[in-house]
Amino acid sequence: MKLIFFLTFCLFPIFSCHTFAQQKPVTFQSLLNETANNNQLVQYPSPYYQQLEASSYNRASVSPFKPGWFADGDGSGYIKKDTVNGKTEYVIMEHQGPGCITRMWTPYFYYNLNDHTGPNISVYIDGSKKPVLKENFIELLTGKSFVHPPFANLTTRAGVCYLPVPFSKSCVVTLDQKPFYYCISYRAYNKGTKVKSFTMNTYQKSTRLMQVVAGALNNIPKQTTKNIHQTFTDIKNNDSLTMILPKGMHAIRYLRFKTDAPVSFGLLRNILLKITFDGQSTVWCPLGDFFCSADTINNFHTKFLQVNGNTMTSRWVMPYHTKATITVVNYSGQSFPISIEVQTIPLHWDKRSMYFHTNWCNYGCIPGNEFFDMNFIYTKGKGVIVGDALTVLSPGKGWWGEGDEKIYIDEKDIRQHFPSQFGTGTEDYYGWAGGVIPTGRDTFSIPFCSNVRNGNSLNPRGYNICVRNRILDAIPFNDALKFDMEASPGVDIRHSYNLLSYSMITYWYGLPGVICNREPAVNEVKRKLMTLSQINKITREIKDGTMILDDSLIRKKVNALEDLP
Repeated sequence: MKLIFFLTFCLFPIFSCHTFAQQKPVTFQSLLNETANNNQLVQYPSPYYQQLEASSYNRASVSPFKPGWFADGDGSGYIKKDTVNGKTEYVIMEHQGPGCITRMWTPYFYYNLNDHTGPNISVYIDGSKKPVLKENFIELLTGKSFVHPPFANLTTRAGVCYLPVPFSKSCVVTLDQKPFYYCISYRAYNKGTKVKSFTMNTYQKSTRLMQVVAGALNNIPKQTTKNIHQTFTDIKNNDSLTMILPKGMHAIRYLRFKTDAPVSFGLLRNILLKITFDGQSTVWCPLGDFFCSADTINNFHTKFLQVNGNTMTSRWVMPYHTKATITVVNYSGQSFPISIEVQTIPLHWDKRSMYFHTNWCNYGCIPGNEFFDMNFIYTKGKGVIVGDALTVLSPGKGWWGEGDEKIYIDEKDIRQHFPSQFGTGTEDYYGWAGGVIPTGRDTFSIPFCSNVRNGNSLNPRGYNICVRNRILDAIPFNDALKFDMEASPGVDIRHSYNLLSYSMITYWYGLPGVICNREPAVNEVKRKLMTLSQINKITREIKDGTMILDDSLIRKKVNALEDLP
């Protein structure tokens, strides 16, 4: 039986997302405001920018058709050496044209776990020979310099900094010692875009604004009682609950699910979440995976996602033009009591407005000796990638996440078979670092990312879950985007019997008409989540020759260009 709850439409003034008849300049303050404003992500960017990345990835990786594509040793690459004021500096990022540094990451150690000093970083902008920033690299990124949390954060053995550094003409970033692991994300605006360059004077005058933005990043937004819609029911197995939202131009401001029942292992993988906007199904994924809790309830808190006990909250703003529905389907094999709470706000829909999408993929078990690029998503059309999460079941005691992200932005990257963003490792992408075998004590949450779950108290055996929310480092695409992550475990779990089970989810916005390669997979949602003991048993049977891994366990799919219509 399908239960449907209709919500009464409340007349409310319609607030328009701000558009400019004439483009205002990009400034340090405007970028801070953009960081705090959840609504800004729902509109296709204006001015448009490319989100690029400079990193220390292994330069042996030159083509997917040549050896070295999955090369490890990503901790020493750089662009060139330069002599500045008579001293050698290593150039790790350079760009000609207007832009903005949006994210910097590095380990909190330098070639040695006991060396927490490392090199100094210099940021030169607009051709000046005097750096606008010159600080110790590790101290700057871990919040021990003039930038403090949440703009610079010590996570797990790493520092990650989200201080925007805009520049009007050019930017060069150098280190005064041989580079170790690093990633620098930056916006490249189109030629002619007006950008006001960063200065320390600007930073010092923005102290109050930064405090306000920090509060918006760290704290739960104030709740109002306007346009709150709630329902509760006990959904029987194979039944569903549908909530119909107010008609007209609106947006979901927050979406909250709560259950009063104990959540057994894997139950939330079997609860399907579907959201349709204007008749289009754009959110289709397990409820547990949406909230990084496919295995069990995992508490964490980022800007857009929070799990606290049996309460799961999304703060992604989700606009629609005329109508929207939220549906929860229960495939768990038992009754599931759940309450849904939604707040909607009037929000004007225009030619830059985008629908919120969430797509999920389950790869199943992959042998440790098989290296390939797992695909999160491949899209055609216009949109913006704003986040993702990776869930990995590993039965090994060694590290599973050597794989680099490879993000191809637009058809030009795809035709050239080389990404605009080539990273240095899975944990690096999600804001932390290795150096030692990770354990369950290595979890953390900051507004931009979270190591939600990490195996057990001794090693990564079990479920491992990481999530990233993108704000200033969101990735717009004009005609296509392909997001891959290498399946590349550590050297001690690279045998055919070392299985790892992968699934991933992508959060993104798209203009009407955008398409992607992730289709609904009901059978995967109905499938019971694999346990550690089950994957251990399969591993033992493959190792002793009593079992051959077959396609019922390996459910990967090659995502070539022809997969999209």
